[in-house]
Amino acid sequence: MLSTFKKICAVFCVSVAFQATADDRPIQYPEYNSALTISSYMTQSIHSTHTPGWGIGGETMYSRDFFNQGGGFKYFPEGTDDAIVNLYLGTGYKRYAQVQVGYGTEGSLYRFRSENDLSYLWVLGRHLMNLDLTLPTRYENYPNNRFVVIFSAEKYDNQRYLDNVSLGLGLRY
Repeated sequence: MLSTFKKICAVFCVSVAFQATADDRPIQYPEYNSALTISSYMTQSIHSTHTPGWGIGGETMYSRDFFNQGGGFKYFPEGTDDAIVNLYLGTGYKRYAQVQVGYGTEGSLYRFRSENDLSYLWVLGRHLMNLDLTLPTRYENYPNNRFVVIFSAEKYDNQRYLDNVSLGLGLRY
């Protein structure tokens, strides 16, 4: 049986191997959507409002076209003694909809993650308030704004009480 450290190292090595397939394309081309995002968020457990309850967390995620990888931590002050640390590897449509598999200190997990530009969501909200059902154009949403809104939902294999949803704010590089 593999130890926890060996499993985390295996997930990391596989994620590096997947990113090597994207290295033959230069990042400077605009048709490739590549980003490193550092974010922090609030999280709430799904199945219980008392244990572990609410928590805080942070993550670093690298997304490129259809592959993404990263790592993060969560701390539930009311329900766990130590922080939960996870590594993620996944696929999806750029940064907008990602399905990830992860492994960490509490075992394996499955995760859905979405990342959207804060300015895009702001302009979209203004359109909806005015009953304008068109999507924001490129010139309306300040495309160089680097702030993003993060949403994620996690489901743990062995620790059902840790299943959670998160909402946070990040900075894209």
